[in-house]
Amino acid sequence: MATRDPSDSRGRQDVGTDLTPAADIDRDFTAGGAIPMEQELRGSARLGNYLRRLRVGYGLSLRRVEEKAKSEGGEIDNSQLSRYERGRCYPSFDKLCLLANIFNVPIQNFSDLLDLERVEEFEPGPEATYDELKAEAAREWDQGNFAKAYAIYEKGLARLEDGAEGEADPDQLARARYNLARTLLRMGKISLAETELRVVLRRHRELKPETMALVLLCLAAAHDEKGDKYLSLVEAEKCLEISREIGNDEYAGYALHCIARTHFVQADYQRAMENFRQARSLLEGRAGLHDLTLMRINIGFCHAMLGKVDRAVRELKEALQASTRQGFRRCSAYALLYLGQVSLTQGEARKARDFFEEAELMAHGGEERYVDILFKTAYHLWEMACDTKNQVQEKVYLGRLKFLRSQLDRQFVEVEKFDRFIEQGRGR
Repeated sequence: MATRDPSDSRGRQDVGTDLTPAADIDRDFTAGGAIPMEQELRGSARLGNYLRRLRVGYGLSLRRVEEKAKSEGGEIDNSQLSRYERGRCYPSFDKLCLLANIFNVPIQNFSDLLDLERVEEFEPGPEATYDELKAEAAREWDQGNFAKAYAIYEKGLARLEDGAEGEADPDQLARARYNLARTLLRMGKISLAETELRVVLRRHRELKPETMALVLLCLAAAHDEKGDKYLSLVEAEKCLEISREIGNDEYAGYALHCIARTHFVQADYQRAMENFRQARSLLEGRAGLHDLTLMRINIGFCHAMLGKVDRAVRELKEALQASTRQGFRRCSAYALLYLGQVSLTQGEARKARDFFEEAELMAHGGEERYVDILFKTAYHLWEMACDTKNQVQEKVYLGRLKFLRSQLDRQFVEVEKFDRFIEQGRGR
């Protein structure tokens, strides 16, 4: 039987990146498009809340933003900004560019915010506390319903900021922003997530070490998603250092998992496996079942890259069964994707195709579409069509990849290879 060298770039893929600990969660609760011109009474409450969070996070008054706008050569008076923040009207594109410069955020953030208008509004019951909202959002997170989790976390953060339960201390607000950021990260809104985290870090002196470790870990995951492996590794190692200083084995375990991912992408599989095993040892009995299942999937795939294929397949299939029983749809999609990749390295094309197509169905079903997994499955199916010279399927999957690529803010092996293919003018 023909085999594919595990060091081949087709066999080198990113492992699952969804491991970030939820802040303060009780374990018992287990497109951007064109931006409309400024128009009264047709604003966006979500965009307005974001602008207000940026301004407050940077410690700026409405008047101070007006002054900074003038120093940038533009004009946004304080009453105009107040209308934006209250959702009374949309800023024009020029105004959004000016605000992006003032707050030092990418203009893409505002486009992403408008894309989040699709997120269903969540209205908690009148007696719901912040802790109850946080627990409900965590349940949706575990089920892979990130859009719904985002809506609930957003409402919880607003409740804290509005003083609905008394004055919130800076550390509690930071943890609420962290939960919002990690959810944005899983939704593919990486720049938005990074901005939330950087706003938190501006007040780092007011944060507890545990919170700093969480924020650094999430920032490491964001930079990993953007392809900045060096910065990701530096932040994860700093998180590990803090976690060990304060004796927090759970956060140390998550930091080790993040470090292991970086070593894996660098094809240092033995070192990656060592870190994965240390992470699992630390997280057993501390992390939730979702995270432990995803870690098991990552370890299984790492076994495959070390040539232990039978063990890898057994580990992945057992993890798939566990994630299916628990309803962890994203974990199931990951396991199927990796089973397909392992089959591909063994020259079992038909079996690989079945796994990829099943992963595609899993990633597309439910309340949330997992665009990154859909892209990976389409990429491998496209490569297989190219290898067999099936021109019809090749065109179908190429079109699908172009469509999915426009929705991705992430960088991983398949994206980099596809981008190079397009840059060479071969995708016309």
